[in-house]
Amino acid sequence: MFNSLRSVSDQHLLSAADTIAVQDRKLTLKLLAHLHEIERRKLYSKLGYSSMFDYCTTRLHFSEPAAARRLRTARCLARFPQLGALLEAGEVNLSTVSMVAKLMTPATVDIILSRIRGKSRREVERLIAEYEPRMALPVDRVRAVVVPVGASRGFTVAGDSEKAPTCDAVPPPATPEHDLERRSVIQFTAREEFMAKVERVRTLVWHQLPGASFEKLFELALDELIARRDPAARQKRREQRRPIVLPSSAEGSKRYVRAAVRDHVFARDGFRCTYVAADGRRCSATVALQVDHIRPIARGGASTTDNLRILCAQHNRLEGERLMGRSVPPG
Repeated sequence: MFNSLRSVSDQHLLSAADTIAVQDRKLTLKLLAHLHEIERRKLYSKLGYSSMFDYCTTRLHFSEPAAARRLRTARCLARFPQLGALLEAGEVNLSTVSMVAKLMTPATVDIILSRIRGKSRREVERLIAEYEPRMALPVDRVRAVVVPVGASRGFTVAGDSEKAPTCDAVPPPATPEHDLERRSVIQFTAREEFMAKVERVRTLVWHQLPGASFEKLFELALDELIARRDPAARQKRREQRRPIVLPSSAEGSKRYVRAAVRDHVFARDGFRCTYVAADGRRCSATVALQVDHIRPIARGGASTTDNLRILCAQHNRLEGERLMGRSVPPG
């Protein structure tokens, strides 16, 4: 491809680039329209994806930031069609539109679009700070690194984000593989109340971990949270105390699902949504999981392990609509 362009004149090369850029923007608009309609019809769910974000990153092979930009812009375009002409003309782009998506309302859209036309990312960041200072804060970020085993183990603290954190891979150093360790540099912003809690935890464990790094403090807190809430951990404790007796069909006739049964079903299904699409693809969702009655209670189903399965929220709704109609909640 590159060699074929070497004989092309400068004028033809520049003209062709202009034409391709216009075509690219038009194709992008078509893609945004398709993404919105796929989301409106929830076709991603029927194909075994837990969300449009999952569909875009897994099936369409977009990077996480690219998928997020396209989905935000597609939703804005559906609400505010005047955005289409600006995108096609190149006066705004996916990056700047996605940055201000949360700020656009019927009352503000025209003002915001006029202010971001032809503006750089940095200029748009200053605009965002005017409307919503908190949105100007750095996004949560996770950067993968590979370090020598003997390197320091203290590093920046971690936090949650509304969207998937940005992950940047760093090439490993020229060191034998057995002397390397995979680590993560994690960055996020926190309120003063959060940092006060961190210092409180440091005080509480000082006798056990004097001068503990953020990593050690959070690892300890996460271990305790997992021990209390993880279904597998709770099930193991029950097994150590006494054998688990699962309910019979008669005992499980009520809608209520016992904690022991719920934990057993989670462990059996591998803590993952069990929905399988027509092509055999199983949903990969491991968050927002719910216990679903395969045969609904309203149709005589029981709260027993053989009638229970794990579904993500999206596929629980899809199955509820398939079995009971759109007006009836799933479960």
